[in-house]
Parts: sequence; structure tokens; C-alpha cells
Amino acid sequence: MNRTRFVHLILLPATLCVATAQHVTVPLNHQVYPLLIKGETLGLFDSYALRVLPLTRGEAHTLLKQMDEQRRDLSKADEALLQQLLGEFSDPNIGERLPEDGEIHAYRFEEGSTQLFFDVRGIQELEIHRDHVELPDETISRTTAAGNIRGRFGKHLFFGMDARSGMTLGAEDQEERFDVGRGATQVTVGKGVFTDQATGYVTAHAGPMRFSVGRMYFGWGSGLQEQLGLAVLNEPMDQVHFSLDFKRFRFTYVHANLQGIGLQRFLAGHRLDVLLGGGVQIGAYETVVYANRGAELAYLNPLVPYHIIEHQLGDRDNNTFGIDAATILAPGLRAYAEIFLDDFSLDFPLGTYWGNKLAYMAGIHWAQPLQVRELEVFATFTRVDPFVYTHDDSLNVYAHYGASLGSRLGPNAERFHLSLLLRPTRDVTCSFGYDYVRKGKGDLFTAHRSEEGTAKGFLSGILETSHLVGLDLRYQFSRDMFAGLKAAYARRENANLVSQLSAREKTARLYLDINY
Repeated sequence: MNRTRFVHLILLPATLCVATAQHVTVPLNHQVYPLLIKGETLGLFDSYALRVLPLTRGEAHTLLKQMDEQRRDLSKADEALLQQLLGEFSDPNIGERLPEDGEIHAYRFEEGSTQLFFDVRGIQELEIHRDHVELPDETISRTTAAGNIRGRFGKHLFFGMDARSGMTLGAEDQEERFDVGRGATQVTVGKGVFTDQATGYVTAHAGPMRFSVGRMYFGWGSGLQEQLGLAVLNEPMDQVHFSLDFKRFRFTYVHANLQGIGLQRFLAGHRLDVLLGGGVQIGAYETVVYANRGAELAYLNPLVPYHIIEHQLGDRDNNTFGIDAATILAPGLRAYAEIFLDDFSLDFPLGTYWGNKLAYMAGIHWAQPLQVRELEVFATFTRVDPFVYTHDDSLNVYAHYGASLGSRLGPNAERFHLSLLLRPTRDVTCSFGYDYVRKGKGDLFTAHRSEEGTAKGFLSGILETSHLVGLDLRYQFSRDMFAGLKAAYARRENANLVSQLSAREKTARLYLDINY
């Protein structure tokens, strides 16, 4: 028996013990995700776990333990962060003292088989906008207060909740907004604009099965910067979520309420992830958006093919299909891709017929390029055909809170993305990004009209081109306490599809983020 397999057998009981106690999710902006992405690209673990997000704390801890067994392949900065996160994701058992390297909490409660942790968070931001076409020149202050509770009842029932409220001062937009089709709601009180958000869910877990119900964030796909089917950038949804996890494959099902046009809008989706081995993973999924009726029993069935059922129900809903894959070409080099089919017919030309509404994305992640262990390189190309995500029935648009459930590019656009990520020490990260975007006419809520003919017309007519440069600096000055700067510059030609309208837009954001 080789040494690596022996270590696996020794650590497995402890890993399972921690994992079974932590079936609550990890916030999508947590610093554990970039580290796990790098670990996967380096080949330090072989798992489909990162294809459906957010992870549970148990999943994150299991992957971190696997990385720890091969930490010699990490930079000193990544190794130090790994040790910090191993402590953070190792909750004490009921009755045990918090270990020295454990996560600090504002309050911890235990009684019988019940355990909960309470944390508070405060964020102060200063944001500056200059020369934007859509925004006035303004300097705004945003203060956010948040509280988080997570815990468990016994061995099989877990819960999590998060509530936050933000106050913005100095914004020109003082309009009260409760139209969820235009985005997040806001309330004005005096000179302040208030926004808030809350999530809360309960999870039952037994063996390979996990069932969750509540208001949660959710997304899936192999893309690292974006996902075409269900983006991790989506606002939270009220949903039921079911998964079956096995060694080589996982089945995931979700049924959720959507916010936007109309009062009764739903999303149903199921996905199969398969781990083929050798660093090769593949996932296939279906989704359907339907509206103007109560929850459809046929779509509450996670096992039936939605393409068939949608036809059986009268061909009135917005059914989509997608497939994505990732492979480790060599330790430190990952390739990934996704194809999203909104509508598709082999009876018409694939590349030119408007009804063949496709989106696709391909990219690479190069970790430790040229033996520089602190550096990572990302490159992605994305194309979204005209009329993707739209539907003849406006209630069935593939949207939530006024934004696409998939790519934020929207229909009739393409983007090339390049970014560098540098972590010289555990507490300092710096990223530099460049995007080149071309966008033609069309938006999420404008369906095809018969008078427009049958041609797809990709990027025809007036074309907006954008060069976007971004810089992101972050410093962890104490555990879970961060200060940072984000700066962005955009040069846009034919801005908003207005011929010869040029824009030179600048944005800067300073922030302080304290989690206790």
C-alpha cells in the first residue's frame, strides 16, 4: 500500500466526522473558492464538487484535507492560507473547546444535540463613478450590517440564515423601487437609500442524499468566470434542492421561484455530473422556465426529461439544455467549456438561422505558470447568439430580478477575458483583468419578430465595442478582516449602440470588511 493511500485511510474517519456535521453552505465570495480552484487545476484532488455551488462546509473541508496531503506542491502563501482555512472549516464537536486555530464566533450555543454559531459582519465602502454613460458623476458611501447563524439539530438536520441591510449616501438614484423586474428593491429614508437581502434554509442529510428547502444562492457549470446555464451571480431564490452524491457521479435537482415580470414564475432544473477519472469531468443539464400557473407537478418530478414533458404540456414553456466539461491537460493546466442550447433545430442552418439560439464558452486556467507558484492565468472566450434567453411569452424569459439566469453578456454579444491572479503572501492578493466585448442590438426582454426575417444576424448593424481594465487589491489585516481597492476603466465606442458615442468610464471602490 503506498503512502498516499495509507494517509487517506487514516484521515477518512475524521474527514467524514467533520463533513457530516457541516452541511451548511459557504458564501460564494469566500476566499476558499479561489484556493480550491487552484488546487483542482494543480491536480491535488479529483472531484466534481465545484461544478455545483455553493459548497457545503463539509465539502470544502474534505477538499482542503486532500490538498493538505500534497501541500508541497503549493506556494508558501497558498500553504499558509490552506492551514488557516483548515482551522476555519473544522467545527468542534458538541462539548469540545474551540481549537486555537478554529474560527472565532460572536456567540456559540449548545444544548443536547443542538449546536449553533452566530457571527456578525460589517462592511464600509466608498465608491466613485466618473464619466459613465448611464450614471452621473457621484461619490457614494455604502454601509452594510449583517448577521449570520448556522447550526445543526442532531446528526441529520442543519440550518443556515443570513440577513443584511445596507445604507447608501450620496447616490443620485433616490427613487423607491419595488419592481423586482428591474432588479433589487430599494427604500429611501431622507437622504439615505436602503437595500436589504436575507437567506435562510434547512437541510436534511442522510447517506448520499441531501434535501434543502429555503431561500438560497445557487449556480452550476464548469466555467470559472461565468456560467451559461445557471450563474453563481444570481440573486437568491426560494427553492427546493435535492442531490444524490456518489463516488463517480452526482445528480442534482432544483425547483425555484423566480422574481420579475408576473407573480407566478418558476424554474425547474436537473443536472448529472460524472467524474470520468484522470482529471476529466462532464456535466449535462436541463432547465425550464414556466409561468402563469401554480407549481407544475410534472416539473416537480426530478427524473423525467423536461424536453419531452414540456411538449406534453403544450409546448408553451422555455426549455433549455446544456453540457459542460473540464479536464486537466497537465498538472497546473485546466481547460473547460460549456454549450448552452436555448432552441435548436437540425432542419435549419446551425450558424445562421435565428431559431438556433446557442451560447458557448471555452477557457483555460494556468496555475503556477513558468514555475511561478504565486501566479495564476485565466483566459475565456464567450459567445451568446441573438435571442438567447428570450421567449415569445415575456413571462418565460430566462431571467430573475431583471437579470439573465445565465451569462451576463446578454444576447448577441461576445467577450474575450484575460486575467492574472497573484498571491505573494497569505494575506495579500492582487488581480489584474482585461475584457474585450462586442455587443449588437437585442436584449433579454426583446423576442424575435417575424418581420426581422430568418437570419441570425450575429453582431450586425451598429456595434458597441468595449475595452475594460480592472485592478483588485485585497489585504487580510487580521483573520476574516479585509481592506481592499477595486479600480476599473472602460473605453466604449458606439456606447449603448448610439453611433459615434464614445465613453471613458472610471470606477473606484475602497472597502473595509470585518467578519466576527
